[in-house]
Amino acid sequence: MNTTPQQQAILEAVQNHRNIKINAFAGTGKTTTLKLIAQTYKTKKILYLAFNSAIKNEATGLFPSNTSVKTTHGLAFTAIKKHTNLTLDTLVNYRAIDISKEFEISYDQAIGTLKIFENFCNNTKNEIAKDDIEHKSAKRMFDYMLIGKMQPTHGFYLKYYYLLLASRQISQFDYDIIMLDEAQDTNEVTLGIFEALSGKTKIFVGDKHQQIYSFRGSKNALDKIKCDITLYLSVSFRFNNAIAHYANRLLREFKNETVAIETIKESDTTITTNGYISRTNAQLIATISNRINERKPFVTVRDPKEIFNLTIEVYYFLNNEKQNIVRNRFLKDFGSEEELAEYAKEVEDYELKSALKVAKEYNEKIFGFQEIAIKFYEAWKNRANNGFAERTPEILFLTTTHTAKGLEWDSVTVADDFADFADLLVDFGCDTLQKFTKEQHFLPNQELFDEFNLFYVAITRAKKTLIKESENFHYLMSTKLDTLINERIKDSKTNIETIKSVKKVKATKVSQEEKQNKHSKLVKTDGTIAKI
Repeated sequence: MNTTPQQQAILEAVQNHRNIKINAFAGTGKTTTLKLIAQTYKTKKILYLAFNSAIKNEATGLFPSNTSVKTTHGLAFTAIKKHTNLTLDTLVNYRAIDISKEFEISYDQAIGTLKIFENFCNNTKNEIAKDDIEHKSAKRMFDYMLIGKMQPTHGFYLKYYYLLLASRQISQFDYDIIMLDEAQDTNEVTLGIFEALSGKTKIFVGDKHQQIYSFRGSKNALDKIKCDITLYLSVSFRFNNAIAHYANRLLREFKNETVAIETIKESDTTITTNGYISRTNAQLIATISNRINERKPFVTVRDPKEIFNLTIEVYYFLNNEKQNIVRNRFLKDFGSEEELAEYAKEVEDYELKSALKVAKEYNEKIFGFQEIAIKFYEAWKNRANNGFAERTPEILFLTTTHTAKGLEWDSVTVADDFADFADLLVDFGCDTLQKFTKEQHFLPNQELFDEFNLFYVAITRAKKTLIKESENFHYLMSTKLDTLINERIKDSKTNIETIKSVKKVKATKVSQEEKQNKHSKLVKTDGTIAKI
């Protein structure tokens, strides 16, 4: 195949540099370029580290035999099983209530413990040094997993592999070239593993604007790693100029990007595939309800059981059927809906809050929704034999943004449950777009930046057209974006102040009522003051 000038520059760089950074925007042929490297240097022993199993499975059939395709977790899992006595048969995702019970500490302390433990597993430090109760509990968690007293987590065995690798206590292969994909979502420990692996040439590739896993401790390796040379893939093969316009405006106005995405696709209005991308699973379930009511086919990209599981088990909880709760056992420890809602609010468990809302709204209907979703899902998997593929133009493919990475459709509907850009700027503490642009480099909250990235990922899954349900398109389509968003920021801040004022008035009223009640209890029926 013919290579682009950008791809050719990358192929030549492999010969002359030890550490290469590739900034690859959406749809610019990142995987194709990595495959070109493997094919060009076919006598070299190459390791390609994929971000997740889906990408790994797809890449396994694309790369030549000189390339080992693995995920970092897969690499760590195999090594720990082979070189240690640890059992990784059962892996657990602990919640605050589990840690609270295990170590007999409060919810707040358990939340702190989990955050410290997860942060330790995601960084390259050798120990948890502080001596307060949260740090000591987090250290006990790690130590208990080492001796088999607690079930391990995915984060634990990845960190343990890094510690063994960095201290050279575990054997490894020598590679000529090691390629790290989706480097923008690499956390410190994954980056530490990558750097500790033995390879003559290392290539970091990704798109910093597609970083959407900060909540898992990911760090933008593309910004942090010092490389010999930085190259770009900025010509998109996926979408047309109309899609590129929205992507470029988003990146320019809200991410301070100076390099523009270019396109080579001609305008083509033929639509044969349709995607629907939401921010949350709750929005997917609502859309499934609508598709069923309209008698229109749909297919979830992710297994419907994963989409519905928490919501269904919350339904069991609400209807006193705790015996049916299997995966989310923590639900059994709550005595009432109010207690569960308070817990979800206290620990900021957004998925749990959403599941509670959906379970209450649809009640037992969610079982019917799931049943139909599974039938469509299975029919699509078996489409080669049942003729379902012929209905592709009718089908709406449903996914959240986190699951949509690497996928594309002719037409994409961007749902209306994404965070409003103006509200994000308010959360950053910025009064204007100009202030946000000027101070962006110093703003610390990467998880808020991820919200912009999620929207970028969503719109760049489209090849030909966008159906714009999100209010954020008003900003991207406006000829006076800064004026529009600054007015929206002002309105948002006014609403916040109004809410605070109402709460203050209510609190004052309650206080006065309490005083009045207290006074009435002290007054006898004859009007004299009672002794207390």
